[in-house]
Amino acid sequence: MSEKGNGLSLVWYLGILLTVFLWGMSFLWSDSVLDQGVPVFTFIFTRMIIAASALSLFSLLTGKFQRIRKGDLKWFAAMTAFEPFLYFLGETFGLKITGSPTLCSVIIATIPVFSLIVGWIAFKEKLSPLNRTGIFVAVAGVILFVLVGGSLHTNYLYGIAILFLAVIGSTGYTAICKKLANKGYNAFAIVTWQFILAIGYFLIPFLVFEARTWTPAYLAWPVLKPIIMLAVLCSGVAFVIYAACVDRIGMTRTTVFLPLVAIVSAVASLILGQDTLHTMQLVGIVVAMVGVVMAQYNKQTAKNNET
Repeated sequence: MSEKGNGLSLVWYLGILLTVFLWGMSFLWSDSVLDQGVPVFTFIFTRMIIAASALSLFSLLTGKFQRIRKGDLKWFAAMTAFEPFLYFLGETFGLKITGSPTLCSVIIATIPVFSLIVGWIAFKEKLSPLNRTGIFVAVAGVILFVLVGGSLHTNYLYGIAILFLAVIGSTGYTAICKKLANKGYNAFAIVTWQFILAIGYFLIPFLVFEARTWTPAYLAWPVLKPIIMLAVLCSGVAFVIYAACVDRIGMTRTTVFLPLVAIVSAVASLILGQDTLHTMQLVGIVVAMVGVVMAQYNKQTAKNNET
């Protein structure tokens, strides 16, 4: 690979690391909003409006905006149904119920593993012995983290189950996102339309469940500040970089960095005092993340990366 090629690759790898950092922090910012008593649909709907507005303005100013071509609306609608809709329902309600940003980040970081399990069972995709071992190691790490927490009451388990809606949402989103990129849509256009359409998805539950109890207090700066951070940085910047990285360096090499999200979230939670972890829970995080890397490791891909 040429020096220019290496330089471009380095830019994309730095980009995915920035995405990992922002997504790791997103669990803490979301927890901050929920701790202030903001209802879930009000929170997410506000985030969608801000994200869609910022992305639309940026895409138009930079000339990146693309119209949805005839026949592709169904793919954009399906992508949006998976993420942000299903993903944010699972992530936000799961976080609200469990009250643990670190737990949520650990579950989310294992998304690549569960994608492999689905492919293995449903589509008979081949996995190496190392990949299979990695799946079991990752699951064991998650189980260790949950069991050591000592909070296996019904609501806690219910929250964990809800979090897996986010796993399903992310898996479907990544596949359709890659399909749209192959159709010639740039990352800015994909993510912009994703959040524009998401406003419609979240408008109905907001109107039905929470509009009558809405109060101007939800627009106070302590509430809006983390929502703006989430909308602009996590929903805007991070999603655009992620979609671009999937397109430029491939899904496998992009998703291998996702385990670091849990590490960022755990360290930040401890530093900021938003989560308390036992030593064995930290061990569980490390075990789970090692398992995720093992599960995704592809000898041929690694060989191609060296050439």
